[in-house]
Amino acid sequence: MDTLTTPSATAVAEAAALAYDQTVPRGMVHRWALSEVFLTDSHGVDETRFASAAQLPQSHAYYGDHPDPRWYDTLLVLESCRQAVTHAAHAYQGAPASTTFMVTSWWLELTDPDALARGERPGQLRIDGDVTRRQARGGRLRRVAFTMDLTLDGSPLGRLGMDVSCTPTDQYHRLRAMQRGGAVPTAFTLGAEPAGEPLDAALAGRRDPVNVVLDGVRRAGDGLEAELSPRSFRNRSMYDHPYDHVPAMVFSEAARQSALLLAGPGSAPKRAVSLRGDFRKFAELDQPVHLTTRPVDGADSPTWRTAAVQQDAVVAEVTVSLG
Repeated sequence: MDTLTTPSATAVAEAAALAYDQTVPRGMVHRWALSEVFLTDSHGVDETRFASAAQLPQSHAYYGDHPDPRWYDTLLVLESCRQAVTHAAHAYQGAPASTTFMVTSWWLELTDPDALARGERPGQLRIDGDVTRRQARGGRLRRVAFTMDLTLDGSPLGRLGMDVSCTPTDQYHRLRAMQRGGAVPTAFTLGAEPAGEPLDAALAGRRDPVNVVLDGVRRAGDGLEAELSPRSFRNRSMYDHPYDHVPAMVFSEAARQSALLLAGPGSAPKRAVSLRGDFRKFAELDQPVHLTTRPVDGADSPTWRTAAVQQDAVVAEVTVSLG
């Protein structure tokens, strides 16, 4: 038999020739809005490996809202990888459509931040992923972890890892109702009043105030204190659908904006070149989230760590390096 026609050879060939012509079905990446779907293709290579493609838009109300237009947003890359993981969990790891995913941790290291440079056409991100851990219970996927190698417009960009818990959606809603003792509010049902003096958008590296997630910012020694802003509930990139908790991306954005504030003005690029997030507990939307950011000593690049506290418990911790 011609080896080029064997299933493994076919899978490898399909993975090598990823397409950027149209998005995948939005339900496969857990998005309501087509404008928030960046994944365009995906192929399984074997039981653990997959290859995915994402088109990075030249303009976007959230991911494109930065004063320096030269670079793609690092968090856009992160979101594209979240979509790749979600799609792979459904398509290749057996997670049913009625599965709720929760990011428990992720990390991103850009080996060549200059590869984020925008060209004349939308960016073509290639994601080569591998399952590093898989847990099932009762024949159903409960946890899956991935590592991914990233290439943007043909240039190596970096690596990313993501650990995700997987819960049947009906069980998830019962759990949340039990935790809350009744109905669970969502970002769509709650008000969006500031939790303090709104931070000026320019100080957070933004033009549109709806993309700012910090309120009540005050300096504290060599760091800062702030409140996570409910204003973000009206941001349909951060809250594309009715979340009942603060998502990992919002905490990551809060850490980046805190780092930008502490880095201060200057001509050096203000890209997030490294990010590590640990998401420990549900962060309720109707209770205050206090943020504390401090510099990290001994890092290769200017680095800050943000801890998010709700009801005296750390619910998330995100470390960001700029460069």
